[in-house]
Amino acid sequence: MSKEHSEKKKQINIAAAAIAAVLVICLCTVFAMGKKAPGKTETEAVSGAGTAEAETTQKPVDWDSLDKVTLNQHKYGLLHKVTTWLILGTDASGDEKGTGEAYQGAMADFLMLVVFDEENKTYGAIQLNRDTMTEVSLIDKQGEGEATAEIQLCTAHWYGGSRQQNCENTVKAVSKLLGGIPIDGYYEMPMDTIPLLNKQAGGVKVKLLEDFTFVDPQMKKGRKMILNDTQAYHYIHDRYGVGDEENTSRMKRQRQYLGSLVKKIKKQAASDKKILARIMNELNPYVVSKISTKKLTHYAGSLSEYEYKGLLTIKGTVKTGKALGDGIEHREFYPDASSLEQTVKTLYPLVAKDELQTAR
Repeated sequence: MSKEHSEKKKQINIAAAAIAAVLVICLCTVFAMGKKAPGKTETEAVSGAGTAEAETTQKPVDWDSLDKVTLNQHKYGLLHKVTTWLILGTDASGDEKGTGEAYQGAMADFLMLVVFDEENKTYGAIQLNRDTMTEVSLIDKQGEGEATAEIQLCTAHWYGGSRQQNCENTVKAVSKLLGGIPIDGYYEMPMDTIPLLNKQAGGVKVKLLEDFTFVDPQMKKGRKMILNDTQAYHYIHDRYGVGDEENTSRMKRQRQYLGSLVKKIKKQAASDKKILARIMNELNPYVVSKISTKKLTHYAGSLSEYEYKGLLTIKGTVKTGKALGDGIEHREFYPDASSLEQTVKTLYPLVAKDELQTAR
C-alpha cells in the first residue's frame, strides 16, 4: 500500500453539527488529557465491576435482553445504552479524489473512542494503537465482500469506495476488537488539518519528547517551544526516523500536543467567543462525520456534570511481521487480553451473567 500519493483536498462537510463537534470532541474529550482520574495514572484502568454491581442491586435485569460483549473469553451484558463515538485522524495515503475503482481510502493514523455514559454520568476515552492486530473486513469499492484478515487496525480505513465506507469499516473493526461494543458514530479528520488547528490557537507550547532537528534545527529533544503549524504537523504525525519509531511513542506525543492545544483554546474561548466558530469554518471542508447533532449539543451543555474516568490505552506487545502480505515487515501490536478487558470495563457498565439478578 503506497503512502506517497499526493496531498488531497477533502470535500465533505459536517454541516450544522460542526461547532458542537469541535466543542465536545476537541474541548470536552481531549481536554480530559490534562486531567487524571482520581487516584489513577493516565493509562491505568479502573475495574468497572463496582458500577455494574451497584446497578444490578437496584432492580432485576433480564440477561437475555442485554447486548452482549465478549472480552478475554468472558461474556458480559451491557446494562444500559452508552454513547460511543470513534474519532479518526487519517494520513495522506490513498487517493480519495478518485472515483469508482480509482478511489483509494487513506489509513487511520489516530484512533480514539469517546464514551459517554449518560445514566451513570461518566465519560472517558480510549486511544487505540493504529498497529493493533485485529480482524478487518476486506470490502471492495462497492462496500461489499465477506473476506477478512487479521491485520493492522489502521488498514480498515483503506477498504471501501468512499470515506463513509472507510469509516464504517473502521467502526466495524474497532467494535470487533472490543468484543462487540456498539459504536454510534464517527468523526474523521485528515491529520494534515492539524496545522489549521494550530494556526487558530496561535501555536502550541510543548516540551519536545523527541529530537526533530531533521524538520527544524530548533526542535531538539527536551526543549520547550511554541510549535508553528509545520512543526506541529510533524510532531504528531511523523514516526519513522523519530526516536524508537514506535507508534506508542507517537501516541504519547499526540496526547501531549492535543492536551496543550485544547487547554490553550479553552483559555482563549473565555475572552473570544468566536474562536470555536472560526475552527468550525476551517475544518468544515475536510471533515466527514456521522454523529447526532442533538447528542453533540446535549453533551456540550452537560458534560461538566459528568465524572471523568480517564484517557486510557491498552497494553500489549509490539512485533514486526508480514501480515499485510506485501513482503515488507511492518509493526504489529498485539493487545494484552486482560488489559483490553479491564480498559473496556472502566468505561462501560458491563456485568457477567452470574453477577446479575435475573428478572422473575
